[in-house]
Amino acid sequence: MSFLRSNRMNLLERLALHLNHEVALQAEAFASEPGVLEKVGRRFIRVSGSYFVPQSLQEIVLLGHAAGRPGTAAKVRTLYAGLFEAELKLTGKDFIEVRVSREEEEEELTLLIPMGQIIGLEPV
Repeated sequence: MSFLRSNRMNLLERLALHLNHEVALQAEAFASEPGVLEKVGRRFIRVSGSYFVPQSLQEIVLLGHAAGRPGTAAKVRTLYAGLFEAELKLTGKDFIEVRVSREEEEEELTLLIPMGQIIGLEPV
């Protein structure tokens, strides 16, 4: 089996599973404070009263998300953060879900990264 755990779910479907929970958004020259994911539409998401285009974001951090099943150690190369190590949880139609540890954060973070931000993935 490939280390890429494929799933037919798209980014909006994955976000819909996290409705009414906190998320943080990051894009070029933009980083949001944590806010509640209130609505997932066909093209937009609403977080704390503001609308965003998920595919244009660099990453969406799912806050308060349990670790779940173990993933596969991988190196992820993105347009915005270069190369970093992560636990690859799944590969959707248009996104990947990874779990990362960052020095400035107290706990591991679950990130949804749109495929348009991904340069490459490789197993560790």
